[in-house]
Amino acid sequence: MMVATHVAFGAFCAVSAALLLHLPPMLALLLLAGGLAGSLLPDIDHPKSWLGRRIPFISRPVAYLFGHRGITHSLLAVAGVFYACIACLHGWNIRLGHAMPLVLGICVGYASHLVGDWLTPAGIPLLWPIRIRFRAPLMLLRGKMAEPLMVVGLWFGAGFLMCKTL
Repeated sequence: MMVATHVAFGAFCAVSAALLLHLPPMLALLLLAGGLAGSLLPDIDHPKSWLGRRIPFISRPVAYLFGHRGITHSLLAVAGVFYACIACLHGWNIRLGHAMPLVLGICVGYASHLVGDWLTPAGIPLLWPIRIRFRAPLMLLRGKMAEPLMVVGLWFGAGFLMCKTL
């Protein structure tokens, strides 16, 4: 899945979560910001990814140690990201209550990335370190126009849902 699709899916999932949680607009925007950031995080394990090119000093060691679509594409990583966010907030003396929508957004965006890669033929090692790759029974991302159409639909969906939260 390409970066634009991951970001659009992260936005859609974050706005959906904000709507389900009945968040007020400012908290919904905070959750959305976290969702956008979180949707890029799993590809830190690929030095040529959008994020990997911007922070190669992190991406290269992670890629060397775990390879692409290794630990960063697992449920263990989602839990690790959650606890890392909480630890950072605590270390920076930021009250968790104020920042929880951002943390939730990061985790929702991260999970959306995993779902997106689950839809591809390569699949993901959801239960890492168990090396079994999980794939969707129906591959939705085949064909040249599948992803661009998906991106447009996801952004329209996210915009529509965001209007409902305002």
